Amino acid sequence: MGTILGVLLGAALAWILGYALLWGIGAALITSDPLRPSEALVLLSGGGKDRLEEVLRTYRQIGADVVLLTKAEGSRAENWNADELVSKGIPGEAIHFTRERASSTYEEARYTREKLEELGVRSVLVITDPYHTLRTRLIFRSVYRGSGIEVRVRAVQGHWYRSATWMFSRQGWEATLSELIKLMGYWLGIRGD
Repeated sequence: MGTILGVLLGAALAWILGYALLWGIGAALITSDPLRPSEALVLLSGGGKDRLEEVLRTYRQIGADVVLLTKAEGSRAENWNADELVSKGIPGEAIHFTRERASSTYEEARYTREKLEELGVRSVLVITDPYHTLRTRLIFRSVYRGSGIEVRVRAVQGHWYRSATWMFSRQGWEATLSELIKLMGYWLGIRGD
């Protein structure tokens, strides 16, 4: 009887420690900065409607002079996104696009810096999916170093990815493992996604 109890306690402890580790990994990936007024909001491509809706919510809360959309290789979604933003109340003259099509978060950072410097912007809030915020913050702050532009990153609010539950879905595992691999690549000096 004591052996069975020991095995059950050991299994429960292993489950608790495993869950705590996975929760900690998810929590480390999510690094959303506090919401404060910014001159520009950046909508990174590739996130679908969640990112777009967060830009709209954020714009309504804090406003911004510029809403900058990045262009992704192989996608034309930025035109649809711009139309959607205008239809929901963001003035068309506030919407801008990067000149180049990016194939990675690193390139998005480079191209947004170029455009924001051209526009004379001094503060930017980059909006992306929660699991993408840590790497986005690292990349953008590195690329923007010396520009005089303050960079903050905001996670999409109400997103399906949460530190406490990501491990219970296949989508959560795919997003987390992909992000961890990309983080390792970034730390090793690989600048593509």
